[in-house]
Amino acid sequence: MASAPKANPRNIKWVEGLRGITSALVITTHIARALDFALFFPSDKPDEPPRLLQYPYLRIPYQGRIGVPIFAFLTGFVCAYKPLKQAYQQNNQSAALKTIARSAFRRPPRLMLPAIIATFISFVLSCLGAYKAANRCDSFWVRFDAPDPLPFRQNVQMFFRTSLTTWTNTENIFDRHQWAMRPLLIGAFQVYIALAATIGMRFRYRILVHVMLLSYWLMNTGHLTETFGAMLALGTLLAELAQHRPTQNFITSHQRLFTFIIAPILLLVGGYVGSYPQEHEEYAPWSRNLHKFLMNPVEDVNTGSFLVPKGSSVHRRTSAFFIMCTAISIFVSPVLQKLLSHRLLIWLGHHSFAVYLTHGTILRTVGMWIVYGISGEPWVPAGKNPDGTNKPQQFLHAKSRSHKMAAILIFTILTYIAAWAWMKWVDTACARATQWLEKKVFEEEDGESKASLLEKGYVNGNGSVPAPSERTQPPP
Repeated sequence: MASAPKANPRNIKWVEGLRGITSALVITTHIARALDFALFFPSDKPDEPPRLLQYPYLRIPYQGRIGVPIFAFLTGFVCAYKPLKQAYQQNNQSAALKTIARSAFRRPPRLMLPAIIATFISFVLSCLGAYKAANRCDSFWVRFDAPDPLPFRQNVQMFFRTSLTTWTNTENIFDRHQWAMRPLLIGAFQVYIALAATIGMRFRYRILVHVMLLSYWLMNTGHLTETFGAMLALGTLLAELAQHRPTQNFITSHQRLFTFIIAPILLLVGGYVGSYPQEHEEYAPWSRNLHKFLMNPVEDVNTGSFLVPKGSSVHRRTSAFFIMCTAISIFVSPVLQKLLSHRLLIWLGHHSFAVYLTHGTILRTVGMWIVYGISGEPWVPAGKNPDGTNKPQQFLHAKSRSHKMAAILIFTILTYIAAWAWMKWVDTACARATQWLEKKVFEEEDGESKASLLEKGYVNGNGSVPAPSERTQPPP
């Protein structure tokens, strides 16, 4: 009998390293949104020289839009990797299907339980008035992100409501950063369905299915299709190719070409397109030209292009293109994979989900306290002037630039301390609860469980399992 092919010793630690960088990028983006929103523009004013961090490439970490799509790509890759390895490297399709079933069962509680706990913490802080400074500061994004002050009873009602709406319409007023949780959960199940449907196909046809799915999501101009659907399909496709020996042999034999020519070209082209500003692309010549190339305006009507079809979001499409170029560059470059496999980046990746859940609450509380003061005073509500005219609302202003710098430093330190504590206690408890549920629901791997045998009538009244020769047929 022919032995199964040896597993490909391919390094996939880079996945965790990329996840760690992504979590740091999310923090960077939200700091920029909160404290220096003009970094989202190509320059502060029209045709004014840009600041250093507003130049193409350098602006990418600050302007956002790339964190969630990278998480979607990694979801597709990670969810697909183990079942594919079992099915085609270990020749055990039955085990692969069981892995898919167990992974699909674990996914909801592993996402929902931590998210609900993070929401509850934010709810408690809201009841204690911890968001007063955030509600009154001059940063529109922070005010939008912070929950409004409500009476305690309404806060309790809103907590239960938002714990549900996070998973129905992505709305979570206590932690708006959880908007991506529902699409990522749905996306994971899309991957599981695709894997289960193609588990018995030949390699070429599986690849064809994944390419067709990727093409479908890119041609679809619906909301966030490029952010989730396309990235999930790309992750699944690369997970397939990561375990295809001829593909890996080809990359290895042309390592210098891919590492020093192909990957840099992809990063340069993708990075320039991905630098497309979030707002005011008309402020700088380079962004105006990029806008014309991508949107092809004819008589003030955007007709679209190959990269940005008409009706799609230019901001999401450009970021998706950059992420696709980056993902392919990493995939074909062992050097980039080795860099991303550094133990510091892996540590960051291990704590990335905790960072995602905790950083927003810390930024809107401690971060804003340092910049604007804990009390949220002085505060004069908008109303009417003595002459009857409307008096606009005057918001709190930052104390100084040094306060902002101190807030960034303290916020970052506290976020990673909180993430470490979260992984040590909260995430561990959620993992144990999920594992307990899994053991209750699924049969044991090594033979049939007593619960399963009891259902079949194969367990004695005292709970012991009789010998096979003593078993009686179950009742009809």
